[in-house]
Amino acid sequence: MHVRAARPDDYEAWLSFWAQLELGHPPPARERWVEHLAPNTIFLEDEGRLVAYNLSFAFGRRGDVRQVVVDRAARRRGVGKQLMAAVAAKLRAAGCTEWRLEVKADNAAAVALYRAAGMTPHHDVFTVTLARGDAERFAVMKSGRYATAAVVAEDDAALETALDLGAGQVARWRTYRAHCPMVRVGHDALTHVWTDFAPELALLFPFAAPDPDVAAHLIAEVLALSHQPAYEIQLTGATIHAALLAVGAVPKDQLVEYAGQL
Repeated sequence: MHVRAARPDDYEAWLSFWAQLELGHPPPARERWVEHLAPNTIFLEDEGRLVAYNLSFAFGRRGDVRQVVVDRAARRRGVGKQLMAAVAAKLRAAGCTEWRLEVKADNAAAVALYRAAGMTPHHDVFTVTLARGDAERFAVMKSGRYATAAVVAEDDAALETALDLGAGQVARWRTYRAHCPMVRVGHDALTHVWTDFAPELALLFPFAAPDPDVAAHLIAEVLALSHQPAYEIQLTGATIHAALLAVGAVPKDQLVEYAGQL
């Protein structure tokens, strides 16, 4: 078994790993995968067959592990441990000294794999679906004390420092979804509006704010910039999560971000 980088002609094979993620939205088109994801993708190959896949990014000293998949036919053979070791080696070679990833809280097998790799829980991550009418009710709760602004490159470093992001992470969001608006309040609140995430559903990721008031300012700007009937929001703030539930948001997933040293 050996590690290899993705090639442009791996797209169809990669689609089989994507399907096993069960994310509920369409995969990127071939051209987008080749340009934006394949350069950050590795596979484990066993006798000519791809048995495991990883997408990860090096953001300065931070390694961001986005997707980890072992093919169903290759599970319970230690392949996951080999894949995580390969990911760690890749990120170390890129200069990373720590790594992070998100996992569903009830995915016991994945949690055990990440703990075995030396990672521990860092914080909870909440995902909710918010209908437009409920978003409008939340937005009118804003105090009017804050102003929103479009995120430009000169904001990136301050946002990354304040929001505990890796260096270059904001630029990657801007590049990958250049047609999607990204807005901030000061430098401690940010959201990126993935307007075509799914039919009739936009994704707000990241969504970070220090309190519900600032979050309401972000939501008000999102409503002005997009017109989807519903929004999926991924956030870490428990207080904001509770405030969104209070106006009708529907819980979707409970995730945990794991972190570790490399």
